[in-house]
Amino acid sequence: MGTLKFFFIALISGFLGAALFWLLANSDSAGAQGPQVLTTSELRLNDGGGRTRMLLTLVRDKPRLFMLDSEGEYRLEMGLGESGEPHVWLRDAEGAAKVQVALTGKGLPSFTLADQQGRVRAAVALSQAGEPTLILRDPQGRDRVALWRDSGGEGLALADEKGAATAALTYRDRQKPSLTFFKDGKAYKVFE
Repeated sequence: MGTLKFFFIALISGFLGAALFWLLANSDSAGAQGPQVLTTSELRLNDGGGRTRMLLTLVRDKPRLFMLDSEGEYRLEMGLGESGEPHVWLRDAEGAAKVQVALTGKGLPSFTLADQQGRVRAAVALSQAGEPTLILRDPQGRDRVALWRDSGGEGLALADEKGAATAALTYRDRQKPSLTFFKDGKAYKVFE
């Protein structure tokens, strides 16, 4: 009986060895042909303490990459927005998005800065024609300062705490600059 048992163990070991050799040989040739494919709905990278430090997932069926600090707060986020436009969000230690860089749905670049409550306080963007605009807002979200350039010139506009225009300095190409003040809904030109 002992010899028969030894024979079966040797036979099974031989088959297992041959199968293992075949798997290893075929995995090398598959690697030479091209990369292997990993299909998953979420990928997490954890640090030595088991905390997730990077997360690749889908948010509303759009890819999103998150990088987390040692406290588990999202600090960097990259992904696609609702319309498929690319975004990058930089977040503070509490997770509030302070800086956002994006392309709009029309493919125009946009750069915004937000306060602790998430309100956009400054924005830089390009118009459809590729001309730059800078807008500064108060805590209530009202535009207070605008600086722009368009195809014909540039300008600077100021507004009061209600959002009403108070002053504008404009320059149109090959014309004199114009300074205008606004009071009670009326415009007063200082020079032109």
